[in-house]
Amino acid sequence: MKIIEQIKLLHRVYKYSKSDVGEFAYLKNSIKKGEIVFDIGAHKAGYLYYLLKQVGKQGKVVGFEPQTILYTYLQKIKKRFNWKQVTIEHLALSNSSGQTNLYLPTDVPGKLTSPGATIVEHEQDENFRSSEKVNLSTLDEYCLQYQLIPSLLKVDVEGNELNVFKGGAALLKKHRPKILVEIEARHIGQAQVLETIHFLESLGYHGKVIKGREYIPTDQFTFEKFQNLSNKKDYCNNFIFE
Repeated sequence: MKIIEQIKLLHRVYKYSKSDVGEFAYLKNSIKKGEIVFDIGAHKAGYLYYLLKQVGKQGKVVGFEPQTILYTYLQKIKKRFNWKQVTIEHLALSNSSGQTNLYLPTDVPGKLTSPGATIVEHEQDENFRSSEKVNLSTLDEYCLQYQLIPSLLKVDVEGNELNVFKGGAALLKKHRPKILVEIEARHIGQAQVLETIHFLESLGYHGKVIKGREYIPTDQFTFEKFQNLSNKKDYCNNFIFE
């Protein structure tokens, strides 16, 4: 991998650190050296790089990325940076095992990958005209198979977050990893946003929505105030649960 790709990655991390200040501050304060963390929906490693920095050389990061072209990219990045404590899984997590379709948006001309790729059903959606078969597992099955207990989950799965949590209910109940998750009504509708929040609350979690450097309890969350697409300045899509 060329040096330009390393520069691009570092620039990507820098941009996230400026746009997602509350998210990065939370990760810095929540992750201890030597811990295990999962990056579920690793995309181009913008968060994975920072997660790895926080766990240090004695820790471990597992990145899950079902999109083949991105999985291949992440493996190259791992080799280039000699990330021995990073595992990249070509796998989608959900509430069942097997195979499913990963739907790829086609609304960005000239781009081969998309952060909007999702396993949520889009069979009849003209904006998702291409797809690829991907392998599925659950969080509980994966952790049991490899005997891993993550201390934190970063989840960005474009609408499938509720199924990820349902598939990891045993882990969440017993070990209570901290959670940083993107949940947006524009992907799944308002009802499922609330269902996701209530599901985590039913397991004993308390949530907060991230607004800049503020962490606002979910009992103050409203769609009009925090996920109004006509008010991008105050738009919030990331939550933390503990």
